[in-house]
Amino acid sequence: MKGAAIGVVLHPRRNSREHVDRIVAWAGRHGMEVRTLEEATDLVPSSVKTVPDEDLAIDAGLVIGLGGDGTILRALKAATAHEVPVLGVNLGRLAFLAEVALDELADALDRIDRGEHWLEERAVMTVSGTCFPMEITSFNDSALSRIPGHGPAALAVEVEEEIFARYTADALVIATPTGSTAYSFAAGGPIVSPRHRGLLVTPVAPHAAFDRAVFLHPDERLRVHVLDRSAPLLLEADGQRVAELREGDCIEFSLSPRPARILRLHAQGFYERARRKLQIADSSELAPQ
Repeated sequence: MKGAAIGVVLHPRRNSREHVDRIVAWAGRHGMEVRTLEEATDLVPSSVKTVPDEDLAIDAGLVIGLGGDGTILRALKAATAHEVPVLGVNLGRLAFLAEVALDELADALDRIDRGEHWLEERAVMTVSGTCFPMEITSFNDSALSRIPGHGPAALAVEVEEEIFARYTADALVIATPTGSTAYSFAAGGPIVSPRHRGLLVTPVAPHAAFDRAVFLHPDERLRVHVLDRSAPLLLEADGQRVAELREGDCIEFSLSPRPARILRLHAQGFYERARRKLQIADSSELAPQ
């Protein structure tokens, strides 16, 4: 594996010391340093270098996320800017982004040594708006949600400079294909293969006859306008607060030209994984005997 370092992102409330020690030993055999984030100083041995988020993946060959989907999303955020792949290790319950369970970590590192892995690219969403100065990166989804106690969200969805639909709803979710199994799915949206590129627009509890999700081509320009009669809204990206929105604000969503890279080890397909993790059951009359 190329690179001078291994980055590790840890779940802040789980004891991962034994597994960090294993990663340190493996990295040492390859002449690579191990880094983690500054906030994790008390969770790692002194041989692990602590750095700011933006330095974690510089010259790294791999970033490992030890935790649930939130931890792995943070690893992706640190790694993707430097085009470094991420290995997700599941310490949680669902962890759709995890490739291996915790007890499989040692075998996973051996398989990486033997070259028995490949990289899978995932679409990354960028979010910009009139009410915040920076461009936000999102790997799963962004949500515009009403602030309770102020009525519904009132939003206009513009695609390619034309208004497609106006919604009053509890929220509007903009998801990548990877994020189609998260909030969008809970709101009734479809499952989309993570190999796709495009954005999925799903209303949450809309007060209208049209309540379907829409999947956009990756080159189509998407804007969401906050209408005059809307309640104040909260914009979140991958579950993290970005900004409060008011009437007249406009948010633009697009796909980044730089994909995220997930390190894969198992031939298990996406649909088998979705079936297992989402506990999809057959109709009773069609279930295998």
